[in-house]
Amino acid sequence: SAGPRRYRTPAAYIPSIRRLRYLHIIITLTSALPMRSLRRVLIATSWVGTSLLSSPTSAVLGAQSPVRQPEVRQIVTFLFQPGRSDDALTIYERQLKPIYTDVQPLRRFRAYREAESPEPLDLVVISTYTGMAGMDSANTALRRPRSGGASAFALYGTLAAMTQTHHDQFVEMIPVLSDSSTDATPLTVFEYLRTTPGKQADFVTVLRSTVRPFETASRSYEWSESGRMLVSDGWDFVRIFGIRSLGDWHRYQLRMRAASFTNDLNGLVAARKTIILRADPRLSVR
Repeated sequence: SAGPRRYRTPAAYIPSIRRLRYLHIIITLTSALPMRSLRRVLIATSWVGTSLLSSPTSAVLGAQSPVRQPEVRQIVTFLFQPGRSDDALTIYERQLKPIYTDVQPLRRFRAYREAESPEPLDLVVISTYTGMAGMDSANTALRRPRSGGASAFALYGTLAAMTQTHHDQFVEMIPVLSDSSTDATPLTVFEYLRTTPGKQADFVTVLRSTVRPFETASRSYEWSESGRMLVSDGWDFVRIFGIRSLGDWHRYQLRMRAASFTNDLNGLVAARKTIILRADPRLSVR
């Protein structure tokens, strides 16, 4: 229907992981519809479960056993209504940040503003949990009204009226393809990748055996992380890089273009999108 797309709810409104089997049906039925209220249930996370344990990526890595709870992140991107960005950031800083601070299953909460992006955006917020069970555990706290204040549920309802477009993505981080990140780097690059059909396992193999050693030896960035997309708008992986300047990113690109494995790597990648963001430390939790 006409009008701006209303954004979907954060982790507070994720259905139980027990409903995994219904995810793709729900996405198919609802992805084209605007969300008319934050009191609708988000489809965002019913995907991990046993399907990941048999995925090509897990088979290649071999390090992620069924009993291990991987780090899972929710990446939410907002474009606010004209003139409403400052109001929305104030809600995050003064009202939502204290709520997230009290949510014990939350490992980290980070917010970013645009530095360079091929698409308009005002804010990207990333919540990190230990597995989907961690997100489930956070639901109750995020729904519960604070003493003398509103719940996160109600506050996101207020934000809905300020939001022009919004989308959620979820990613399971891959430890063997990741460094320990730090907030010290001024810029963070998010490179979303869609692999050639049937080549996800090959992509992970090349990344682990060839690309990462080359990047480490050439000191191309301060740190990097990689994750497998679980819910996304068409991407299979995301690589995240900590860099100190746009010049550093350009030098990294030049090194990669000249590397001997570049043609092989490009043959495994059907599409990519790069967004460069600047952290907003006012909204950080833990």
